[in-house]
Amino acid sequence: MKPYFRLLNFLMLICLSISLLVAEEAVLTVRDQNQMDDDVVLVEYDGGAITRKDLDNRISKIPPNQQGRFRTIDGQIQVLDVMALEEVLMKKATEMGIESDEEVSLRIDAGRRQFLIQEYYKRCVSDNVVLTDADKVAYFEENPELFVMLPVININYINPGNEELANEALAELEEGISWEAVSNSFSMNNYIKGLKGVIKNIRLNGNIPGIGTDRDFERIIEANLDNLNQIIGPVKTNTGWHIFMITDYKERRDKTYDEVVPEIEQRLRPITERRLLDNLRESLIQKYEVTIHDEIVEQIDLTVIENNEELLSSLVIEAPLAELNFTVEKILDSFNRLSPQEQIFYIKGEGVGQVVEQELIRALMFQDAIAQNYEQIIEEKEEYVQMKRYFILNDIYKKLIIDTIEVPQEEIEAYYQTNIAEYTTPASRCIQVFWGETERKAKRARKKFARMLKLGDETRMQKIIDKDSKNPNQSILDNQYDNGIVTGIGPDEEFSRMIWDNPIGYLSPVFTSARGDIVFFRITKENPPIVKTLTEMEPRIYGVLKKEKESSQQTSVTNQLFEEYNLEKYPDRIRLKLSVEELFNLADDSARMRRFKDAINYYNQIIEHYPNGTDDYKASFMKAFLIAEEMQNTDLAIDLFKAFLNKYPSGDLNESAQFMIDTLEGNLELEIENETVPIPQE
Repeated sequence: MKPYFRLLNFLMLICLSISLLVAEEAVLTVRDQNQMDDDVVLVEYDGGAITRKDLDNRISKIPPNQQGRFRTIDGQIQVLDVMALEEVLMKKATEMGIESDEEVSLRIDAGRRQFLIQEYYKRCVSDNVVLTDADKVAYFEENPELFVMLPVININYINPGNEELANEALAELEEGISWEAVSNSFSMNNYIKGLKGVIKNIRLNGNIPGIGTDRDFERIIEANLDNLNQIIGPVKTNTGWHIFMITDYKERRDKTYDEVVPEIEQRLRPITERRLLDNLRESLIQKYEVTIHDEIVEQIDLTVIENNEELLSSLVIEAPLAELNFTVEKILDSFNRLSPQEQIFYIKGEGVGQVVEQELIRALMFQDAIAQNYEQIIEEKEEYVQMKRYFILNDIYKKLIIDTIEVPQEEIEAYYQTNIAEYTTPASRCIQVFWGETERKAKRARKKFARMLKLGDETRMQKIIDKDSKNPNQSILDNQYDNGIVTGIGPDEEFSRMIWDNPIGYLSPVFTSARGDIVFFRITKENPPIVKTLTEMEPRIYGVLKKEKESSQQTSVTNQLFEEYNLEKYPDRIRLKLSVEELFNLADDSARMRRFKDAINYYNQIIEHYPNGTDDYKASFMKAFLIAEEMQNTDLAIDLFKAFLNKYPSGDLNESAQFMIDTLEGNLELEIENETVPIPQE
């Protein structure tokens, strides 16, 4: 059962970060083939071992889109570390009798019930679905309306705002102006403008793309199917005025049987499955002598649960077998365990009757599965074993690690005080800006503004802005932080310094911003720093400290258990699971998704394991390039490019590597109109 594999993978990912911290450093080499067999031991401990086959099988259970990173050497070691931790946790859980713990037993029993029901359904229903050719042909002949290829119509289209505009648009079309140009000028619908006046795939199914439901317009289109490439309109419907031209038309046709066999099977399978389930239900009801009290069902109120108080002990489902007796209270308990979305589904659907049916058929299948010894069948299934293992691991991890963690209030308070800068919004200032059309006009306005500022006449200052500023509605720019960025303008170190190096009330000279705006401004106020309270930050700080303690405790418990069970790991026996092509693809994909550290890790794997002068050559260059361009680590990039040239004296990429070195060191020169200009280093 795949969900349990996902749960195990989740537990694995929880452990990975810690495993990286405690993993032993080892020289990783590719051994001869005899040491690479599936039965080679990678980990051994008291009473057990993990082989290469076990590791490969575990990686195969990881979602395919994540497997690549775990097939590298480092990735396999991470998975192996987690598997080793799981094995010693299971041994400790056995010693502590975790499987017999009441809470764990309840979870395992619930999982076991689900497995039994699913296996029973599979064997008695879904595996018995047989779709004969006769069944498929009969379904095809009985449901011809389902297998129709609707017409496909493409039109040029304009929807003017009124009749006058429609006639103007028509006149321009008749003059030979393109549909795109006329649509762009006259269409009220911006979506249609975006389509350049072309609507495709009109299927006469009640909905016109870009317009919506308009049966009248659809009928007009249908009535003109023979008038290909002719201007139709203007016509008016409830969605407005329309001018159109049919440019392409494929007629409606009935699909052939051979075309739709897969579709028939897809439609017919659930119908057949439902029929088999209904037959099974009737058979089991008779077998277990079940009675459904419809008169009680009709009285149950799912919308207001409190209205069922007097019915709680009444039997809805009755049978000689006690496990098949359901009271109203039991039905409501099942309903209350559903998600709000599921509850709405039942309330709006068939209501309580559907809930009762669901509980009945599941209970019947479970009881019959027990009677037919299905337990022996599921015990042999890997998914069932993994489900039990997950619940046990989850509980032992909780007991040994999670439950031992305490985060005292004084630690939270100390962390808050130490990191209070992180919880503080810095001071900001507000400025009033005048945007000038020309420097001369701005200086003239500033003189008047300065006089009013001396007089403290806020009203007249605002009038100057309203009358003479190019952007009077953008005069107040608040939340200016001391970070080299001017809110409302963008990066501008000089402007930002003027805001912060001068007192409140300061009036600047007229100047040109980095963006090219001609401005002057005054500083109107300063907003003090805002510090978030301990009460606000306490939940977040608690989470941070808890995570740190969990990490530390997991490392401690891991080391203790490894020592207790004499666990030994042999990472030098790991083999690379990826071809060079796969590694390059993974590196490219990671770089595209801006996971540059992952990409560099893949390049490192190529450099280490494919030192053939070609693959490692390309990987070495790409690694240095990413560090230079994306990670902005100039010093490291220069060292890597120089090492690249020393290691590979010749090659297609050497000139590019030298170019990168010159650029990063600021030694590159460009020739611009016979002038040599050095490129400055950032």
